[in-house]
Amino acid sequence: MGAVLATAVSMPAMAEVTESTPGAIKGVDLMAAWVGAGAPNGAFSYKDMSGNSTSASFDADILPLFTKDDIWGDDTASCASCHSGNTEESLHEMDLTSYAGIMLGGDVLAKPPGVPLFGQSKIGATDYDWGHSKMKERLRNNRMPPNVEFDITEENRDGPCKVNADKGCEVGMMAEWVGAGAKDDASFKANILPMFTQDDYWGEDTASCASCHSGNTEESLHEMDLTSYAGIMLGGDVLAKPPGVPLFGQSTIGGTDYDWGHSKMKGRLRNNRMPPNVEFDITEENRDGQIVAHGSR
Repeated sequence: MGAVLATAVSMPAMAEVTESTPGAIKGVDLMAAWVGAGAPNGAFSYKDMSGNSTSASFDADILPLFTKDDIWGDDTASCASCHSGNTEESLHEMDLTSYAGIMLGGDVLAKPPGVPLFGQSKIGATDYDWGHSKMKERLRNNRMPPNVEFDITEENRDGPCKVNADKGCEVGMMAEWVGAGAKDDASFKANILPMFTQDDYWGEDTASCASCHSGNTEESLHEMDLTSYAGIMLGGDVLAKPPGVPLFGQSTIGGTDYDWGHSKMKGRLRNNRMPPNVEFDITEENRDGQIVAHGSR
């Protein structure tokens, strides 16, 4: 098991944390509980994996998720090792070393400043929305497609430049297609569909997206079919009730109010798996991080 959170409770230094450990919870779920409580700079409570209510606090339980090495797994650096201040030298001009820094969000030196991390409508707002937060997106999204090498810089974020390099490489080209109405036309068939169906398209030894997302069945990951225009437009989780999660920022399946900036597809293709060095797992097993527990070390 991975490292656990530091508190004042006296227990063995390397106590193993399992699902039955009092206070045990996945790291991402712990952060979700904190955000759901209003992201306080102080006390809150959460339900552990056994359904028991557990007392926690920002300093003891949340801040270490950002500041401790190995908290997300063996040989993982802390988030704050790369996001250490609101400076140009800190990645995304972001400071994850304190409550104040975390609440300032990313791109703090930009104009207008700040990108909220927890789904707020703007920096300083308290309308938290974990389901649409940048932090949840970063922590839970595996780097797609599988086997694309992690690159902490922006250099590999838009994929290869096989076509239209002047438009931001492949991800940029998909953005252009979505912005033009995501049509099932000759350009889609020639330039967009191969991004989903061809092996090695996104780099050496990368399987096609469609190799894992091959149909609207329970066996296909996220019940998603990326083999055709019709399948792509049905989105993910097609067998769920209500069915479908739009891939291109639409408000509903079948909608044409495309919004690439907030699309699931952009999030999947551009987000490096955070934090660095977390082993890729194509299943859901590692998506919510290590099991941590209040009072275990």
